[in-house]
Amino acid sequence: MVTHFMYKKYSKLLLVFIMLITFIFSNSLTASASNNKDNSSTVKPKSKLNVKKKKLKTYTYKTVKSKTSSVPTATGPVKFKLSLSTAIPKIGANYSYDLGFTGAGSYVAIIDTGVEKSHPFLAGKVALEACFSSRCPNGQSQMIGAGAAAPVHYHGTHVAGIIAGSNASFHGIAPDAKIIAINVFDPYGGAYDGDIIKALNWINSIASEYNITSVNMSLGSNTIFKGTCDDYIPDMTTAVRNLKLKNIATVVSSGNSYAVGMSSPACISDAVSVAATSTVTDAVTDFSNVSQYTTLSAPGLQINSSKLMGSYGSASGTSMSAPFVTGAFAIYRSKFGVQTVDKAVSDLQKYSSPATDKYSGIITKRINMKSLIDQAVSVPIITTTTSTVASTTTTTLVSPTTTLVPPPSTTSSTTVPVSTSTTSTVVTTTIPGQTYNIGKPRLTSLDSYSTIWRSYTYDIFMVRYIDVSYGKTLLSHYLLTCNTGQQYVIPINMSARFNSYRLKNSDGTFASAKGISSCYLQGAKDSFLGPKTWWESISK
Repeated sequence: MVTHFMYKKYSKLLLVFIMLITFIFSNSLTASASNNKDNSSTVKPKSKLNVKKKKLKTYTYKTVKSKTSSVPTATGPVKFKLSLSTAIPKIGANYSYDLGFTGAGSYVAIIDTGVEKSHPFLAGKVALEACFSSRCPNGQSQMIGAGAAAPVHYHGTHVAGIIAGSNASFHGIAPDAKIIAINVFDPYGGAYDGDIIKALNWINSIASEYNITSVNMSLGSNTIFKGTCDDYIPDMTTAVRNLKLKNIATVVSSGNSYAVGMSSPACISDAVSVAATSTVTDAVTDFSNVSQYTTLSAPGLQINSSKLMGSYGSASGTSMSAPFVTGAFAIYRSKFGVQTVDKAVSDLQKYSSPATDKYSGIITKRINMKSLIDQAVSVPIITTTTSTVASTTTTTLVSPTTTLVPPPSTTSSTTVPVSTSTTSTVVTTTIPGQTYNIGKPRLTSLDSYSTIWRSYTYDIFMVRYIDVSYGKTLLSHYLLTCNTGQQYVIPINMSARFNSYRLKNSDGTFASAKGISSCYLQGAKDSFLGPKTWWESISK
């Protein structure tokens, strides 16, 4: 009984003590809340998670939209700034606009998904329309005239807005240029080389009637080329060259495979290839392809422009960078008159700003219209004779237009030693982070070893790599290509940057490193039969 009584007594005292401590602590929190400069209604005690120092990360829309937001709902109207109005000053196009160099009298052709000519941002801008596709509006594979370039996707309309769009709030780089809208895409988002070549040749056929400065092609193949690719699709190379002979620049997006190299047709030596840079800083974006042969660069991250049904929206990709350069040729002609493509490119490069790809060290030439107009010396307007390319014409490959810092490695790929032992010891080759040939994503090591289990010997071939933290949904997989010609498909891990994967053969069996001495890694999209191309953008 005594024991039970003491237990009840001390239990009551303990309960009173706990209530007292709780009361004191709650008053402390209330006082803290009332003195908070933010006038917050709720204050939570700090935990280890709150006070732990973390390395700050930069996220894009693709990453942010998958995260849970803890931000309270806005209590009133929120005003947003359109990013196209940020990109225009970044490249000095507001300066050229204020001086009256707006592309007036020039025509730019857009080979894309069609253009919504009724969009308020593009009112009165579309002068001609054409379609070369498996499904044109007239039910045939070719159509010229009104309604031919009816859009099958917003992509072409977005590109057109960057070039020539305008309203009371903001404008494209060359808002007084006229648009020749051409659709070469089917409703499923693909275009074939034959249709693109027809479009290029049609532009060539009307060049004597219109003052065409440039052609925009924000599209590209799955294949990545580390050099020029004139022989990949010879008829397209010829079509691009024919336009160049008429002083018409063919501007092409470099592609979004996170690679050192470019897709086709950007890798054609006579094309003007364009990499993507940040809208705020002069850094090449992670997703942008880039090589020594990349001609120019321009903003391509979260660019706001016209979309379908009179709407506006943001998109990222080299698709958004190319139209800035396409419009720059129209501005150039406004200032300097008709010049050769080589002369225009030379001036755009000479008076550009450096933009660096942090992975490869390649320094691209980001267009700077203010610098061009302020410093470039006006040259006499030239008179040219139109001619076509004969079958005996030879091609001289262009010199690299970018700078490598540091210089490229003397080896062209990553060496992978092959272990012949049957132990479980791992043989690892570490790949230097600055090795030029390694694209984006970056290989960190390739592991080849054998192991024995229940008297059976198993070969194991592992790849370890680092990729970017955003924009991965642009790709369907990574592709590891080795010196034997063997290719391995590596699934993309959306939730991690540091990855390892045991390679498998096409039949699902685990791969062996036997006979393999070198490999390289690149991003890839789903492949199709035939040389099929896709628009090069990350859609918001």
